[in-house]
Amino acid sequence: MNSKRPTLDCQEAARRFHELLDNELTPDVEAAVRQHLEDCADCMAVFEFEEAFKRFVALRARSTEAPADLKQRILGQLDISSAAHDE
Repeated sequence: MNSKRPTLDCQEAARRFHELLDNELTPDVEAAVRQHLEDCADCMAVFEFEEAFKRFVALRARSTEAPADLKQRILGQLDISSAAHDE
């Protein structure tokens, strides 16, 4: 049985970066992407940027909250919409 990992070119590896960051790859494909990253400094730089950007967005999204008046207007509209739908 040949368990040789598939080799990926830069384009294919880059298409898989988001899946890698989200832990959505099969073990074989993850290993192939990680091997490509070890072998390719250019792709590693892009991947590290994508990883940092994802962390930045997650942190910013967590710390941002809608103003209370906006929440009340939305909830009020939802109540109006659901009441109109029930009639």
